[in-house]
Amino acid sequence: MKKRFSTVSATAALALLATTAVFAGPPADTSTTVNFSPAATVTQFSAATATVSVTAAGSPVTSGTVELYAAKTAGVAGPCATQNGAALVQPAALSASASGGQVIFDLQAAGLTSTVGTIGYIAVFDSPGHYDKSSSACLDFTVVPGLVTQDPACPDGQNATISATYVDSPGFPLPGTYTWNLVLSVHACKDLTAVSAQGGSNAWTGSAYAAPSQGSVGTRKATGGNNVVSTWNIGAMTKGQTVTLPTSVTGTIKPKTACGTVLGLLGSWSALSTSVEFGTQKSAYTGTSTVTVGPNPCVP
Repeated sequence: MKKRFSTVSATAALALLATTAVFAGPPADTSTTVNFSPAATVTQFSAATATVSVTAAGSPVTSGTVELYAAKTAGVAGPCATQNGAALVQPAALSASASGGQVIFDLQAAGLTSTVGTIGYIAVFDSPGHYDKSSSACLDFTVVPGLVTQDPACPDGQNATISATYVDSPGFPLPGTYTWNLVLSVHACKDLTAVSAQGGSNAWTGSAYAAPSQGSVGTRKATGGNNVVSTWNIGAMTKGQTVTLPTSVTGTIKPKTACGTVLGLLGSWSALSTSVEFGTQKSAYTGTSTVTVGPNPCVP
């Protein structure tokens, strides 16, 4: 009886496994689409996004990866009409998780609005073991030249610029204690909102800020020693406007510091702003303000 019971149990187990395999079925079919916003044609350097949606049986997928590829034409990226079959430029231009059934790629942040021309893009979804792989139809994205800026202070595609300029400051100082005066300037290349600037001082110096021409200055964080990161909250600016922040940096050059030694004074600063044309954008950095220990020329 025990032997017969064992045989029946094994048979039942095999039947159960077979039934489970039948009902598990293959991975569900999926459908992938891609759309561009605000449009499939934008001006150079402007804000734009690609929204990829993936569904299975009409419902958003719950796992998987979406990759955005450029169509390949003669080995390089090109429009959909000249794509070599289904050829894609490797590697993918962008990639993200599709756990919510939708992915939004920032094309401006990825630099895909900086070059004039038309490139076809294909979104590819894959989730091995969960969903069937699918690709969107190729969709052209076109970047056209924007208006050439007439402002010599503004590089093309920029919301704002920031600079640090010395004012009445000692050059080639000998060992001792000194104060260097600078002016931080932010220039608006577009009508801007939510403008701010951020930067810091070096460990061997201390920074003091006078009243800015617009906005207010506060300490964002102290990072140890005299390292302090400060934020200048400016607010809205109009195109062509320049705002300033007088800055003083005080430090002591130690005795026996070698002539020709380059010392950092004010750390690099950058400006953050938002425009209709280019969205939210960080400016190029000012670079570190420095001073060279004297005399000049150095005496052997």
